[in-house]
Amino acid sequence: MGRASFVWGVCDCSLAMADWCRAVRGVDPAATLRGRYTTALGAMRHVRRLGGFEVMARSLMAGCGFVTTEAPRIGDVGLVRHPVVGPVFAIRCALGWAVKSPEGVAVGDYPALAAWSV
Repeated sequence: MGRASFVWGVCDCSLAMADWCRAVRGVDPAATLRGRYTTALGAMRHVRRLGGFEVMARSLMAGCGFVTTEAPRIGDVGLVRHPVVGPVFAIRCALGWAVKSPEGVAVGDYPALAAWSV
């Protein structure tokens, strides 16, 4: 998650989370997102078409058989509310939630809107 540069549609918050799921569980929750956008505007348009970020996130995760959890553990994935950009996918780590951003990886105690066991 941390080494690759942030690139919309290649390595952004959604696809970094999906790459983690693919590595750990062998399933890609964002398979339908890949190749659909190349800019922030394109990503937002696509998310809007899918009902908004939270609706899209829940649908993608359920479609791959991920189970929601009220007590996320290290390695689980979540949809968290980032104070600047709003809802984003994240991976639970020892220090909080890790989020892929254009500046790198941000880790914080972001409020979880939903979480799934990996």
